[in-house]
Amino acid sequence: MASQTADSAPSSSAAPNIEAWKAAVTKRIFTVTLDGNEAQQTDFRLTCLYELADELKQEGQDPPRLDPSIADRILIARLSLDPQGDVMTEDAMILSTLASLDEQETSWDWLIACWRRCRQEVPKAKKGLGSYVPQGVSALEEISALIVSYAGLLLTTPDMFPRHKKGDETLSPLVLVPSILNIGGGAASQSAVTSTNASWATLDQHEMPSFLTELAKRFDGDGLEDILGPAVSEVTRKIRDGARQDPGSSSGASAGPSSNGNNAALQAAAQAGDIQAVLAQLLGGGAQGRPQAAGNAAGAAAAGLDPFGRALRASSASQGMHLGGFEWRGYVAPVVELTDNKQIAVCLVNLSQFDPASATAPRLELDSLFGPLLRLSTFTDSSATLTEEYFSNPTARSKGEMESNTNSLRQTLDIIHGFHFRLFNSLVRSSPASREKVLQYWAHVADLNRKRGAMRVKQDQVSTDGFTVNIWETLQRFAEPFMDAGYTKIDRIDPEYLRRQKRYDASTLTRLNASEPEAQKWVDSAPEASAPANFITEVFFLLARMTNLGPGKAIRSYNEKEEDSRRLSKRIKETEESRAIWGSTPQAAQYEAYIKRGNAEVEKLKAECLASVAQLLSPGFVDRLIHATSFTMTWLVRLADTRGLHPKELVQLPLAQEVPENFRMLPEHIFEDVCDILLFLARHKPDSLPEAVKKDFVTFTVTFLSSGWFIKNPFLKAKLAEIMWWNVIPFGYSQTGILGDVINFHPLALQHLVPALMSFWVEAESTGSHTQFYDKFNIRFHLSQIFKVIWSNPEHMSRIHQESKGNSEKFVVFINRLMNDVTFLLDDALEKLAELHSKQQQMDDSATWNERSAEERQEIESHTTSIQGQIRSMLSFGNEFLRLLIDFTAQTKDAFMTPEIVSRLAAMLDYNLDLMVGPRCTELKIKDPKKVGFEPRHLLQQILSVYLNLSSRSEFTKAIADDGRSYRKATFDKACGVAARHGLKSPSEVEELQRLVTQVERVIQEDKEEEEDLGEVPDEYSDPLMATLMRNPVILPSSKAIVDLSTIKSHLLSDSSDPFNRAPLKIEDCKPATELKEEIENWIKERKRGK
Repeated sequence: MASQTADSAPSSSAAPNIEAWKAAVTKRIFTVTLDGNEAQQTDFRLTCLYELADELKQEGQDPPRLDPSIADRILIARLSLDPQGDVMTEDAMILSTLASLDEQETSWDWLIACWRRCRQEVPKAKKGLGSYVPQGVSALEEISALIVSYAGLLLTTPDMFPRHKKGDETLSPLVLVPSILNIGGGAASQSAVTSTNASWATLDQHEMPSFLTELAKRFDGDGLEDILGPAVSEVTRKIRDGARQDPGSSSGASAGPSSNGNNAALQAAAQAGDIQAVLAQLLGGGAQGRPQAAGNAAGAAAAGLDPFGRALRASSASQGMHLGGFEWRGYVAPVVELTDNKQIAVCLVNLSQFDPASATAPRLELDSLFGPLLRLSTFTDSSATLTEEYFSNPTARSKGEMESNTNSLRQTLDIIHGFHFRLFNSLVRSSPASREKVLQYWAHVADLNRKRGAMRVKQDQVSTDGFTVNIWETLQRFAEPFMDAGYTKIDRIDPEYLRRQKRYDASTLTRLNASEPEAQKWVDSAPEASAPANFITEVFFLLARMTNLGPGKAIRSYNEKEEDSRRLSKRIKETEESRAIWGSTPQAAQYEAYIKRGNAEVEKLKAECLASVAQLLSPGFVDRLIHATSFTMTWLVRLADTRGLHPKELVQLPLAQEVPENFRMLPEHIFEDVCDILLFLARHKPDSLPEAVKKDFVTFTVTFLSSGWFIKNPFLKAKLAEIMWWNVIPFGYSQTGILGDVINFHPLALQHLVPALMSFWVEAESTGSHTQFYDKFNIRFHLSQIFKVIWSNPEHMSRIHQESKGNSEKFVVFINRLMNDVTFLLDDALEKLAELHSKQQQMDDSATWNERSAEERQEIESHTTSIQGQIRSMLSFGNEFLRLLIDFTAQTKDAFMTPEIVSRLAAMLDYNLDLMVGPRCTELKIKDPKKVGFEPRHLLQQILSVYLNLSSRSEFTKAIADDGRSYRKATFDKACGVAARHGLKSPSEVEELQRLVTQVERVIQEDKEEEEDLGEVPDEYSDPLMATLMRNPVILPSSKAIVDLSTIKSHLLSDSSDPFNRAPLKIEDCKPATELKEEIENWIKERKRGK
């Protein structure tokens, strides 16, 4: 049998000699010997530790033996050797040993080599030690742990042993950076190594996880933060500031848009959470500058340094890595992988840089440990370079190229968002204390960025859209488990949370239905919580807050940019169209420069909008928006319902008159964010709502429109109407949009939508804004379109009839508002048409026109353009409201026959009919009437339709006859002629109109005869406001004035005060003047008898 040498592993066929193996393996791992002759025989490949050998001899071990039990002493002895130090010996063997040491090998390099050799011995031992395998493996594990211990100590105290420098570089935790990057596949690490002046020993992607596990085990609670903190911080700093390029490589972080053909593989790898597979598909040649030595952290903030002594760079949107490049993957993936180790995750959360206490909002995303990862997005404020590369000059690029770029970025977004969640999920699960710190970090982001919730935001005072939207996206993923389709955990959300939470300042937030002092009193009187808030509650309210500050603000910014682009494009177009005026003036060059600058700005705004929607309308992101929004809607309805059973049991409407306190105190933005997100999706992704969400939205809308007292801000309810309008306009093959079918079948809508629409139509009269007179037309336009969609539904029509009969007073107020709108809009539009006619005549008079100065001509043309816009707007609203008036007069005739309504309706119709076909009709003739939406025949047809709807009612006939201002038989005769000649009405309808005129003429004659019979009316019988004979006099409670009941009813429709002293007045407070009424009736009888 061959003999077994001490330097070889035991043969599988020989009985293992465990002691010999221990000596041999110790020699192989540390490459040392205790025998000078052996060192010389190996040409000093083995380093002789003379001092250790002497010590062992003195301890009685002669000859001295290597053994794992003295590994600690071996490490100290070997690390203490310094070939460049002052050696107090003339021993040739010692001097030769020192001279043989590699001058480039540092203590760190030697330790890593030892650890690697130790690791390689494990499989050999398992194969050859037989029954001694456990003993052998245990010895190797102890050696490995000892090596890692010394390696960690060297990183934080490099000068404890000589040979801690390479050139000018001192050993520090930053030498771990290339090894950490190796976890992700090594491309970024290789760049880091080749771009530095000195190459420290590194561990590959297979070695590093084991090394880190041992490092974390040894230094957990004993300085692990000092070892890993600087290295991880350096990695994330590279993401923030960009890796330094090799001398031969181009500067900048991006390789531009890539037409990578492996998108399916990328998606599969990302969804599986397989970082190695993702990197194998995507990893590009990122570059990294050499690590800088960590300085003294004391006074770092004051000196403009981070906690590890490095300069705080003023990173901007054009610096650092961006989502479109490949290099970020080689930096993000290793960091995420690190946190899979719970001890390391806890260590990183405990770093002061994880959540810098003194950071401002803009600096937090740059200087917090994971901020640079979280700001990787498509938004321009996070990376102007990405916008430039992917979306610049959008009008010059093909649609296919832009779609390809967008799709590429969206696939990358799915990957980075997966990384974000995996990272924070590991942190949250690492320990209860870590979870608390993560929650506090999210809250800190929210608190510092409270200004993002304001109308006007200074970008240099807040974090970017990218950072805050990505924080929201991560939070939403944490919320997904309790936002299940069955709402099984909705009751786990504590509605009292905002009353007691201290994570972020909510004191200045506008409340849904309470003042700031009321909200503060509510908070101050909160009882002590019996237990901390559960994680579900924490996440829900942080998500709600970040919805406003993240996607909510990003959507508002997008809308502003889109509107700015539209307005600027319009101004440029108007300027170009007036070139004939300014082209020959001295200011021509300035106009041309303005056009050039304006077009460049429009291109820039369009590019930024495209960059924003690349993320905001990414399919996965839209699904998350919808998921969170739907859940929030349902939760709000549940909170408003005093029973607290929704959605298990559908909410009962209308809601209670007393608004629950927890609902009143909610921040208004929670409700508004729901509306803003749904509006955004309705405009840009109308087909994205699942059926269940459509039903949730209808429930939400009907609930709060029908119980308007729950929402103090009328503009929030206006948004509900606008969202519903966007979703009932024709889309695809559906003429009633994506919600038409839902609102025509949803049980709450069938019962409560009609009265809700009518109620809000009345409420919209006063919004509290300085623009409320015009606000109401926009609101009512949306409501009119919803009426159009439900009008043909029998159940909705039945509800309309119920309202007109069973709730007549409110219904009369509604139709009065509708009639007032039609009156104003048509009157104003027709008056402005006459004004436009006059302006066009001025411009057509070439002799007079040419005599005017260029400035005067431009002023007239500008005013003309303004008039055209006003007419277009007025007629757009007016035609829709007139259509609705036609519908209601056809279905609810009785409501229009009340004295306070019918006379005003008849007067309005007569006036507009007279303008259309009477003596002044020539004033309405303008050039290109369709340009302003004026179709005179169609308008005449609509007005005649109202007459026809009510022609059978004697009250209406009497009201027309009483209209001495505008009614003329000749006007009606002409209108009938036009209608017959142009087919605006059928022959039978024209005949009906002629019969109506005949009846009106008969009533006029009868009234004339009665007036002659009565003679002059005594003052005490005459209505003081209308100067007509009172038929039903009433006494006003405050002024004690006596007026006719129809007069005061008409007055109260638009003004709830006594017309004589402005005191508040309700119709039920007016008392009949019974005696006066009898006197009037007797007087009438006597006058008629006398004749």
